[in-house]
Amino acid sequence: MRARRCATGRLIIEDGQHATGRFIAVDPAFMMARQQEAPTNLGMLPADDDGKTRETPHGPGVLRMPDSGFVAQLAMPNSRTFDMAGDDGRMRTYVLDAANESFAVLSRDGDGWSVREGGRVSLWGEVEQSLALWHAAGSPAATRFGISVEPDRQRIWLENAEDGPSWRLPVIPGS
Repeated sequence: MRARRCATGRLIIEDGQHATGRFIAVDPAFMMARQQEAPTNLGMLPADDDGKTRETPHGPGVLRMPDSGFVAQLAMPNSRTFDMAGDDGRMRTYVLDAANESFAVLSRDGDGWSVREGGRVSLWGEVEQSLALWHAAGSPAATRFGISVEPDRQRIWLENAEDGPSWRLPVIPGS
């Protein structure tokens, strides 16, 4: 599995229950960020005929770049990704989300990419939507993102906490 990028932020505790701040940087090196609790297993790999296949403008490279990888992780915070050769010998990138029982499998399709998705959530659709919001904002660096933390929710936002695009993150009870 690929390691996740590490984001560094500075939070100000407002009243003992709420904290808000901005990201200072996203480390471009592959480092382990504090993971959400790992699922007991990642589930079964999807069979070659599971899910629906479509073209996608984004290949797995968006997961590996510092800024786009940060934005992609926001769209699918419970997911794990890895590369593996299929029965035909071609490399595929698997995105598995055991929490949502969903998957996406990216494959080279001529000069472009295709994605095969299945489950309760369109994982790669969420990534595409997140990247579209980010591109529409001018592809800003991580330092333009902020974070709000409350006892029952965590949220990453772009530019403005009140009305900017935002992404909810999982909350680990008791942490």
